[in-house]
Amino acid sequence: MREEIKDLIVTTLRLENVNPRDIGDRELLFSPDARLGLDSLAALEVLAAIEFTYKVRFPDDGSARDHFESVSTLAAFVASARS
Repeated sequence: MREEIKDLIVTTLRLENVNPRDIGDRELLFSPDARLGLDSLAALEVLAAIEFTYKVRFPDDGSARDHFESVSTLAAFVASARS
């Protein structure tokens, strides 16, 4: 699932110069210091794509931010939400 999420991030955000395989599983995604340097608008786009693709819903209590730390945390959330 991690590889699928990497592909989804690159495709959704149209990151033409990023190979999904080069994104580390634990690499920070949405941090000013992150290599990808994704912002809050990118997070919303990825959130919508994950909800649509995996038929899951992120909580409205503000905890979704924690799930967006890395590909690993996103995959863990999706796996948990689907079970």
